[in-house]
Amino acid sequence: MNRRILLPLAALPLLLSAVPCSESEGRPVDVVLGENTDGSMYMRPASISFTPGETITFYVKNEGSSDHEFESDEAGIEEVIIPRGRTRKVTWKAPQSGSYPVYCDMAGHRAAGMEATLGPAR
Repeated sequence: MNRRILLPLAALPLLLSAVPCSESEGRPVDVVLGENTDGSMYMRPASISFTPGETITFYVKNEGSSDHEFESDEAGIEEVIIPRGRTRKVTWKAPQSGSYPVYCDMAGHRAAGMEATLGPAR
């Protein structure tokens, strides 16, 4: 087979994975992570509401000076590392009930304030 054909074919799965599929991504929610000048840390918004069964795509931006994580073992959100200055996309399907923490699990970050709550809309 001709090499000119193989290279574009090899890149096809990568190109297709970059095409947005808005129906499966659900509602977009921007989340910002960072550090305050006093050494405390933040995850904003501090509270995110959901409708049971809703799909949410979090766009997690790290505006801090070090790498951070976005995860929740309790809500079934696997750890995603967000390098400083970068944004990562995390899609999650909300359960039927309950409230859950979402946090940065790097040493000391959660205790310094890098945590939010996911909960049902009231």
